[in-house]
Amino acid sequence: MWNFSFVIPSFMILLILLGYYFYRPKLSIRINDTFVSLLVTDFLVILFDMLSSAADNHYERFSVTCLSVLNLLYFVFFLARIFCFFLFLTDVLKMKLLRSPQRLAAYGSVFIAAELLTLASPFSGTVFYIDAAGYHRGPFYHVLYVTFLFYILLSLVLIRRRGAQLKKEERIVAVLYNVILLAGNVIRFLFPTYLIMNTFCLMAIIMIYLTFMNPDFYRSDRGLAFNDRAFRTVLDEMYGSKLFRVLCIGLRGYSDAREIYGAHQMDVGISLIADYLTRTFRDTEVFYLRNGRFALLGDETMDWDYIRSSIDRRFQKPWRAEETDLFLNVLFVRVSDRSAWTDADTMQRRLLSAFREAEGNMSEAGGLTDLDEIVDIDRHVDLKRTLERAVEENRVEIFLQPIIHSSTDRMVGAEVLARIRGEDGQPISPNLFIPIAEQNGQINKLGRQVFEKTCAFIHDGNLERTGLEWLNVNLSMIQCMKRDLAVEFCGIMESFGVSADMLHFEVTEAAVIDMQLLDRQITALREAGFKLALDDYGSGYSNLTRVKHYPFSNIKFDMEVIWDYFRDKDVLLPSIVSAFKQLNLSVTAEGIETEEMAEEMKRIGFDYLQGYYYSQPIPADEFVRKYAK
Repeated sequence: MWNFSFVIPSFMILLILLGYYFYRPKLSIRINDTFVSLLVTDFLVILFDMLSSAADNHYERFSVTCLSVLNLLYFVFFLARIFCFFLFLTDVLKMKLLRSPQRLAAYGSVFIAAELLTLASPFSGTVFYIDAAGYHRGPFYHVLYVTFLFYILLSLVLIRRRGAQLKKEERIVAVLYNVILLAGNVIRFLFPTYLIMNTFCLMAIIMIYLTFMNPDFYRSDRGLAFNDRAFRTVLDEMYGSKLFRVLCIGLRGYSDAREIYGAHQMDVGISLIADYLTRTFRDTEVFYLRNGRFALLGDETMDWDYIRSSIDRRFQKPWRAEETDLFLNVLFVRVSDRSAWTDADTMQRRLLSAFREAEGNMSEAGGLTDLDEIVDIDRHVDLKRTLERAVEENRVEIFLQPIIHSSTDRMVGAEVLARIRGEDGQPISPNLFIPIAEQNGQINKLGRQVFEKTCAFIHDGNLERTGLEWLNVNLSMIQCMKRDLAVEFCGIMESFGVSADMLHFEVTEAAVIDMQLLDRQITALREAGFKLALDDYGSGYSNLTRVKHYPFSNIKFDMEVIWDYFRDKDVLLPSIVSAFKQLNLSVTAEGIETEEMAEEMKRIGFDYLQGYYYSQPIPADEFVRKYAK
């Protein structure tokens, strides 16, 4: 007699899990389909396990045909369940077996053989047979255990070989649920009359659900849309196998709008937009990519012109966020599948670059940018990779540009400038890679390398060789956010035996915006003995009052200010220079390109001059050879 003590609670729990999973919105990806197949198969296994066992307990009430069919269905789905577990693991490991019929057939050969043997049972009695005395095991009954054991061991082997691509906790769960299945197989072998193996399979399914398949992993916390993780997952699966189109929507001036309307109101507005897109364009998947950006993904028939015009019309009206009307402007970036893209990761990087390009260049609301028409995107991606390699391999170089004392025409200092080299060996301008370094977090590592190599340059006696008194090192606004910056630099300086009076820091004018942050850094750097210069004065938001607040020793005027003076001379620049001189601040003119400019800046009262008239930035070793006494 079969014991039903365990199978009924397991069946009820599985029904709850099935209902909840089917109720939640899900991504249209293969691993979801595999998991659904696993859930349905497990449901059928338990269902026919109970039906066949109940019938076998009362075999005298049923015909031989009925008993044979019920037991056959149970064993067929029993074998299918373990193969579904195996297929799910291959999806987790991104093996993509369904795209390769040959590999699928090879991995499934044991399963197919076992199924064929089972299907022959009603006629040959191989796995089971029914007679007047009811249900009996056949001579090949243990093929069920062998097949189950084979796919569990194969799964463990695949996890060992290919599991490095998984997170640590994912690898652990993948091993554990297979061990649980193995334990269930052993328990079934030892206690064949107890319908307990289904409980072990349910435990494995719950572990899979919690670790890999919870739909909330892919849901945005803003409305009905999916999140950016879901977007990457779908693109990774679709790339190379399906034609698709993507229409991205961005809120122009999102950061400003968030400040104007408030974070809470904008979050409500984002949810409203996400719900509108999801409910209006049901033939597409809608994703919220954060920072006011959405993506609509569809197949090659997606009518993005219609979608764009519909969204544009909707944005001409306000979004009612509780008690506030949000007036928002929108821009679009579209992308269609192109064979020129080598992989989905490249496409995602190109898409993000296109968004930055569109937000920076387009002045009209509702404007459209086509990804394929932006020629600088690949260059941006290549530059990002070059920067990452240079920083990770400590290949950031320092170039030096002379700073001339205006009254003696003698080189007294030099500005240290970071450079990286492209694949062709040519140096790349910092104007190109510094913004990228600030965006992706590489700027602190890059700045540390520059400072270390500057200290090494001084340690090697190069100041004495070239007659320099000090070197200027640039600090970006992101570096100023590093709380232990002064401590770190002092440690580097001491390790090279360099004194602080040999090093000056240039702080860009943009950093002066955050006065509280700059106060901390300037205080710490000044206490360490460093002098500070305000770089690019005239390019940002600082004024005389702000400059007076900080203990700068030098003000460097941005080259655009100098050039503008020569295009249209007036009294403004001489007056500002005079004001700084009265505050006992030295002043430097950047961008000097001709003798006329140099003489005029001397007349106005600049203390130091810097520009191509004297020298372009050159590599440190070349600088020493050129200027050594």
